[in-house]
Amino acid sequence: MPDIPRRLRAWGAALALAAPLAAASTAAWAQADFSGKWRTNQGAMRIDQDGERVTGEYELKDGQVRGHVHGDTLTGTWAQSSANHRCFEARMGTYYWGRFWMRMSPDGDSFRGRWSYCEDEPGSGGDWTGGR
Repeated sequence: MPDIPRRLRAWGAALALAAPLAAASTAAWAQADFSGKWRTNQGAMRIDQDGERVTGEYELKDGQVRGHVHGDTLTGTWAQSSANHRCFEARMGTYYWGRFWMRMSPDGDSFRGRWSYCEDEPGSGGDWTGGR
């Protein structure tokens, strides 16, 4: 006859080990909340977030951002009234725009990211950092 109590103890131990891993995995997939006021290297910024959709403004040259949040990362487009580089086509009502990404810190109090001009890969323009 099988040893049911020993098998139950082994199964319980396996669940006890798996529970923290499942919780960590769920936390990694949680969507970051970028909404609110930020102090950034591009000036003060305010972000509104509705689900994964983000809109916002920042001080530098009437800056605007539009994008989407996936996990801990916000990706999108920035636009300004002027910049060092003029794009060939207008977006968000201006010829001065580019792409960006921002990755939220685990505590949700800061982000680090990169930006670019026009369609270039984010990073060619520089860093974009901020804190609450």
